[in-house]
Amino acid sequence: MAQEAVAQEAVTQGKTKAPTIYDVAALAGVSHQTVSRYFKAPGGLKPATLERVEQALAELHYTPNLAARSLRSREHYRVVVVVPEASLYFPARMLNGAAAAAHSAGYRVDVVAIEGTAEARAHQLETLLGGEDIAGILSFVPRPKGSPAARQSAGVPMVVAGEYDNKMRARGSLADGAAARKIVEHLASLGHRNFFHVAGPTAWPSARNRRAVYEETVAELGLVSLGVAVGDWSPASGYAAGRKIAAIKEVTAVFAANDQMAIGVIRALHEHGLAVPDDVSVFGWDDMAESSFLIPTLSSVHMDLEALGVRSMSELIARIRGQQPATEALSLAPMELVFRESTARVRA
Repeated sequence: MAQEAVAQEAVTQGKTKAPTIYDVAALAGVSHQTVSRYFKAPGGLKPATLERVEQALAELHYTPNLAARSLRSREHYRVVVVVPEASLYFPARMLNGAAAAAHSAGYRVDVVAIEGTAEARAHQLETLLGGEDIAGILSFVPRPKGSPAARQSAGVPMVVAGEYDNKMRARGSLADGAAARKIVEHLASLGHRNFFHVAGPTAWPSARNRRAVYEETVAELGLVSLGVAVGDWSPASGYAAGRKIAAIKEVTAVFAANDQMAIGVIRALHEHGLAVPDDVSVFGWDDMAESSFLIPTLSSVHMDLEALGVRSMSELIARIRGQQPATEALSLAPMELVFRESTARVRA
């Protein structure tokens, strides 16, 4: 009953006064020092204590006063998330997971889009790394090779999601291309023999891995790849590839490295009088929310992108706090193929 009274009082006061760390402590039944330790190093708390604190934070909708904490402790509480220039084609679910993890740990999140040439992107990243008020950077964009930013010379903790670790292992589901094998095998089971691949940008490990698995599987199964077009994740690049595909009459199956490019391919095929899937089957990747509402609905690869965002941000926060991040590759739920209307048996 006492805890319920604390919660009700905090809610009532919330109209004129935001809940404080003392309100959180009272509701959780712990000291305010324990709540402070939660924000600094939650891994040091007992699981039961951690659960009570997090429940109290949620019930009170507590928002840390980051500016005041920064002045008192000289610590920084601003985390920058770097997304690609074509941010409209970046999986929002991954960003949502990362932001939620940062907020729950008491960090403010700013999102920055890296744009321009490789040199321009490297310069922007170096500028961010030199920021005096940044606690760390989580990048969903590959690190520019050979630049000072690639060596993290500024000393700001940085995690690049979906890249390679120091043993050249692809880290996280974002970079795993294994599902490409299942896509090719499924289309082959429908009688398809002549394929075309619309790949993502070569700078992205995820794009390189998906292409590599596609080419390996086509060769192993004795199928034919009639071409590969490199896109930039956008529908426009998929549309350009689709125009090339329309001119190759033998193609009956297309694997696009993301849903956005698959949409562009379908549009181009439609304009050239080719129906999907009657004439050409098209398979995407990412299972974006709109994919199940297209005409035809789009077959795709489903990933737990929120979990990838959470795990990547958790690794960054561990580095910021001087803790040892996980050394193994991120392990998430297996990818799943989602079969919809855009794929069917090969045309007669």
